Amino acid sequence: MRRRGFSIIELVLIMGLICLVAAMTIPSLFEAYEAAQSAKCKSNLHLLAVFCQSYAMREGFFPWGSIEPSQHEAQYWGNEALKLLYPRENPRRFGVEHWSEYSSFCWDFTRRRGEDGWDCGEILRGVKARDVFGCPKCNRERTDNWDGNHVTGYNYNVCYLGFVENDSSARKYPTAWESVKHPSRVVVFGDGGYAGGPNKFMRAPIQDKQYDKSSSGLRKAGTQAFRHGRGEKRHCNMAFLDGHVEEFRQPYKAGGSPGWVDKNTHSAFISSGNGIYGPRGFGVGDNDEPR
Repeated sequence: MRRRGFSIIELVLIMGLICLVAAMTIPSLFEAYEAAQSAKCKSNLHLLAVFCQSYAMREGFFPWGSIEPSQHEAQYWGNEALKLLYPRENPRRFGVEHWSEYSSFCWDFTRRRGEDGWDCGEILRGVKARDVFGCPKCNRERTDNWDGNHVTGYNYNVCYLGFVENDSSARKYPTAWESVKHPSRVVVFGDGGYAGGPNKFMRAPIQDKQYDKSSSGLRKAGTQAFRHGRGEKRHCNMAFLDGHVEEFRQPYKAGGSPGWVDKNTHSAFISSGNGIYGPRGFGVGDNDEPR
């Protein structure tokens, strides 16, 4: 007796049901994946904020954003008065006799002169925790934005907390821990990005001559990447000095107006003003900061 197969109509109905189920489940799976990636990112940022807070409380000052090793020794460590004022800058504390033994010294990685490999930077010195520095949503192949360092995706608040040597600024050193009045209201790390990809140094949207004299172009290169989620749920993750992490969904351009700085990378500032980055009262806020 011959077995009856499926008719064309039955096959069409089955295929239709499969497509319907797929259409219902795939978005949920995507949302679950996005949520997991964002959760991992938040965990990384929380750890970085905790380590940074511990460092600042222990040393009295926040970590450097970056140091120019070839110049730093002569400009700073060669000054006898600064040796007394900043004993933490003794290069021996970082495993070298002289700053010139480094070719790169950044908040998230260091590189010895003449060596190809790199190590975790000042904040996590001596800790082999490379994954902590990389956002899981970052394409590692496109994140080589500093001397061969492929693990990045986060940037550090160098406008007000850390400091990039040779930056245009009224100050010459990282900020003292005691200057921060409200740690829960000052961002320290976040999803970094601009038109050219990820960046390591976070800037504020409005030039503040008391702290940061950088050009508008440099500030735009220090924006945040709204890389998590899609549509109305697209957001960037930001860690505050007390360790808590928040999602930001409203982007702002340099100068404080709403909108994307770069439509392809969805990079922008997280606030219309500088208050959340830490000017003046460091957490008091001198501008409205709608989300």
